[in-house]
Amino acid sequence: MTITPRPKPKQSKAEAFEAGAPDAQPARKLRGRKAPLALTLPPDLIKAVDAIAAKEDRSRAKMIELLLRRGVEEHEARA
Repeated sequence: MTITPRPKPKQSKAEAFEAGAPDAQPARKLRGRKAPLALTLPPDLIKAVDAIAAKEDRSRAKMIELLLRRGVEEHEARA
């Protein structure tokens, strides 16, 4: 006699519909403690960030992160 797995319970049509919704999907897993972000910026702003990053010997991504952190801290200080 072989051991067979227990059959899975059938989903109702409503449960299947809800499970297919985009917001029903589990959240994306983070890489370490950071989440990837796609960002579109005007070319002049990218050039300005790149110039600042070059002066401070940082990458563009690190510079954007630093500037965002500063902006958030200033906003929280005002609130």
